[in-house]
Amino acid sequence: YNSKFPPHVSYCMAYDESHVYSQDDCFGASLKFLVENIQGYSLVGCNITGVNAFFVRKDLINDQFLEPFTAENHYEPGRMFLTPLPASHPAAYKTLEKLTPSLKE
Repeated sequence: YNSKFPPHVSYCMAYDESHVYSQDDCFGASLKFLVENIQGYSLVGCNITGVNAFFVRKDLINDQFLEPFTAENHYEPGRMFLTPLPASHPAAYKTLEKLTPSLKE
């Protein structure tokens, strides 16, 4: 997930076949968007670097998983300094330019 977006923001970058990843933060979806749109699965955690979110099929969930299964409960901010990557994702305002009209309102 794109940890640029805090846990209360639902955002998904629109598909663009000409998009090329530029080592910035213009990519992917927010954790909230994934929680709202991945059907049949619940968010059970994120790794400490704020890069990976883990989902488990709802029929397999029992008391061993921490509730609530929300972005607000499991979100981890980006901590790229904990990864072997040379730097974090610099801010790209083009991400905000690509917001759908309904999100701009």
